[in-house]
Amino acid sequence: MKWTTRRQVSRDNNVNLQAENINFGLDYRDVKEISRDTAMEVFEKNFHKLSQKAYSEARDRAEEFTSNLIEEIQQRAPHALERFQDPGTQAALFSAQSGYAKTGDADLGEVLIELVMTRISSNVRDTAQLASGYAVTIAENLSLHHFAIVSCAFALKQLAYGGIKSADSLARQMLDTVAPFVRDLDSAEPVDLDYLTGLGCMISTSSTLSPGRASGLNYPGLFTKGFSSNEMPDAARLVKTPLVRPFGPESDRYKINAITAAELRELIERTVLHDMGDLALRTLRNSVMHERDIERILCQEQEGLTAIFARCSTLGIYSHINTAIGTAIAHANMRRVHQDFSLPLASFLSEKGSR
Repeated sequence: MKWTTRRQVSRDNNVNLQAENINFGLDYRDVKEISRDTAMEVFEKNFHKLSQKAYSEARDRAEEFTSNLIEEIQQRAPHALERFQDPGTQAALFSAQSGYAKTGDADLGEVLIELVMTRISSNVRDTAQLASGYAVTIAENLSLHHFAIVSCAFALKQLAYGGIKSADSLARQMLDTVAPFVRDLDSAEPVDLDYLTGLGCMISTSSTLSPGRASGLNYPGLFTKGFSSNEMPDAARLVKTPLVRPFGPESDRYKINAITAAELRELIERTVLHDMGDLALRTLRNSVMHERDIERILCQEQEGLTAIFARCSTLGIYSHINTAIGTAIAHANMRRVHQDFSLPLASFLSEKGSR
């Protein structure tokens, strides 16, 4: 979303949503005002101990945040306004209001709105709802370079792209996704990862997950060395089946005929070669190139990735992973920056993931 402040023109006059589309039994303007009044009532009851001047500034910011939030809800999920009466929603709302009221930072405000939107998008008390609700209380303690760290970790390690058929298309997608966050990494230091770990946003690991390794896991058939019957005797059973095809100039070299594990499973189903399924999947995974070679290919396709990979490595991002809290914040920041990013948070918190 584009943040609207009191210095900017309100977009209320541009609302095209009609009252009859909303089944509250009230005129839409009434519902909007009731929601706004409820939100501000929650804020005022919990934020009144400041000095008069500080309170006035905080209240102005809270109203600014609330107006932006309600406008966003009316555009994306108008029925969610009725959840303003829910105690859990009110708690998350107050945390978001107070976080923005303390700083007046528009970028933080947009991230908080995305977190609140995720929090109220479902009545199910699942990990996505709980993580987004808790992340609201954490986000106010983060600066742009902290958002950039978890977002780069998210984009390079947790996000996979559909329809990838070449290294060039993958490299372009990666660069387009990560580039908006890179400038904010300039002010980041390795200690910031310790800070994020202390807040529960990241976990330090004993191993590393580089973009090369992640790409090899996501697209093993794209970054394959292939195999020969001498290198993988068991895989020789796959030769002359639709599951493999010739690879390179050598007469005894083949590759699995799929880019991802999901594609291979679909091929196995179509060809009814279930007895060879495990062998084919194992061969696909075991013939992946080394991660450094994969990164070299990606950087050759898109030179801009070279500096990004180096910066993330220097900071130590590859030896840290986002927790559910960090993932919720990164997901919200992705929504803030990339308007067409629509994958639900829940898809990144399940075992199946987003792939």
